[in-house]
Parts: sequence; structure tokens; C-alpha cells
Amino acid sequence: MIANTKEVKDEGFDIKRSAEEVRNLSFKDHICIGCGICESTCPVDAITVADMGPIVREEVDISKIDIDEDKCVLCGMCSGLCPVNALDFTIDNEPISTIDAYPHYIASAEIDDDTCIYCQRCEVACPREAITIARSLPERSDLVTGEIEVDEETCIHCGICDEMCPADAIDVDRTPPGAESIEINKDKCVYCLICKKSCPVNAIKAACRICSYGDYDIDPADAVTTGSSFIDDELCVKCGWCEEICPVDAAKVKKQYEGTLDIDQDKCTVCGTCIDVCPCDVLSFPESTGPATVVDNIKKDEQYCIHCGACERACPVDAIDVKITNVDHTPTKSKSWIEKFEALKN
Repeated sequence: MIANTKEVKDEGFDIKRSAEEVRNLSFKDHICIGCGICESTCPVDAITVADMGPIVREEVDISKIDIDEDKCVLCGMCSGLCPVNALDFTIDNEPISTIDAYPHYIASAEIDDDTCIYCQRCEVACPREAITIARSLPERSDLVTGEIEVDEETCIHCGICDEMCPADAIDVDRTPPGAESIEINKDKCVYCLICKKSCPVNAIKAACRICSYGDYDIDPADAVTTGSSFIDDELCVKCGWCEEICPVDAAKVKKQYEGTLDIDQDKCTVCGTCIDVCPCDVLSFPESTGPATVVDNIKKDEQYCIHCGACERACPVDAIDVKITNVDHTPTKSKSWIEKFEALKN
């Protein structure tokens, strides 16, 4: 953390702050994606971003960025321009994202719990593990009901029903001889009648009222799955995987950048560095179609790209070109900030 209580010049607004003002800049390494935007936009060249390839491949254990405290003037631009909020800049303990004088990106990701069916597809698909879906399933007894019993005098404890039961609801204890037993867990039973049909001595009597098969009317109130959704704003990069994969359109994502991603396949050596670095699972190796050991070309799924430029920066052969064509941010009258936002559009 870099802290300053001195009188400093704000690069964004040319305002002199009082000596009592406390400014803090902290870096969250686990959130950083190594895009290099902070390095390229820092007005005093105080930030250096490390080589991300070895870091994401866990070959080296170093900080993703280095901030020169002697150069840093605590202007807050690195924090305001970071697309993933890895740099946290506060003034008197208040984040600049909540201070009206400082511009910030217009970006969001949210899940409508009124629409969500808690299928967890977004949680599985999220490349940053930023989504948590907690769900409460309906009681099985509300969906499947029936009756089942075993005629202990007829049962020979052969264990066939135990082996056949798809719900693991039957437990046959065959030892010691003469003291065998059979138990049916009615909380697990789905009344499929497989045990009844497989019993060689017809010792099992069973019937279903609401079966696990067939077309039966069930009160929707009994079948509903309830839950809650949570998106970790620190980890979420607004890639849009959740929105695309959601079957009921409950997830909505607004990206801060629009742009293009191009790969020069003639230059590309298919080393995979871009795949390892990409925070959005945009890039991948194509599926193999034969016995060839050489993989041709890198596959891209640009709809999930946030155009951060991390892949371009990490590519060892300059085969990737990422361009930002539009930046969506709140209004600002600061010429310095406007210039920096415009500079992102390369």
C-alpha cells in the first residue's frame, strides 16, 4: 500500500489537497489480469507490469505489477482506469468510485433472482469463479410418493433388490446366516417398482401414488427450487459468459469496452501463452481432428472478450492485435481524464 498525507497535485483535476487529506493506493494481486492498462496510462510512468506468462503458469511467484513509490503522485488514474478494479485508490478512506468528481466505467453484471431457476450453469461457466448459486431443492416426498413393504417371511435376503435399486434405498444384510435383515429407506425410495419386479419370490409389495415416471400433475408450489445468486464484484470481469449460457435470461452484463480482437495466424506459434493469460476463456486450442501432433491456429470466441489487451501484451511474437473502439464511462470535465480515456482507444 502507498499512502500519502502530504500536499499533492492531483493529475486529474489540478487541485491542491490539504495536508490533512489521506490518500491510499493498494493493489490486489489476485484480481489483476496483467492487461497493462495501468502501466500504459500512468502519467508519471510509476507502474511496471511483470511478464504474465510465467506468472499464470505458476513458474514464478512475484507480484504482477510494481509501483515506484518515489514516482507515484497518488492521482488515482491507475485505479480509475483499471478494468477489473485491481487497484484500490481511496481519499480519506473513501473509494474514488463513489466520489462524483472522479469518473468511472459504466459496467455491470447482475442476476435477477425473480427470474433465475438456480440451475448453476452460470456458476460452472464463469471463468473467474465469481458466481455462487445457492439453492434449496424441493422435498422428494412432495414429488414422489407411494407405499412399499417387504414380507419378511417370504424374503430370502438374496440381495437382488439391493443391487437393482437405482436410489440406493434398500439395504440387505446377509450375515450372519439365520439373522439376515432388509431395510428400505422411504426417504430415498422413488417408488419405481424395480425392486418389486426383480424380486424372485415376490416378497416386495409396492405401489406409487405420484411416481418417478409417467405424466402426473404436481403442484408447482411443491416442485419449486428456491435459492439466491451472488456475483463477486472483485472477481467478475464482465465477460458475458453468464448472460450467454443462462437458459432463462436472468443474467445481464454490460461491458465497459467495445473493440476487436485479431490474431495473425501466420505469426502465431500456438504456444498457448494467450490462452493461459486470458481472464475470459476467449482463446483456446482447436479440437484435434486426427492423429496430427501439430495444432493449427488459435480459436477465438470474441463475444466473451472484454478487450483488455492482456493476450496482446503477453504474446511473445506480437501475433495478437486488440483494439478498443469505445469506452463507456461517466461524464467528466477533466481534460486529463478525458485524454486518458481516449488514449485507451488505440
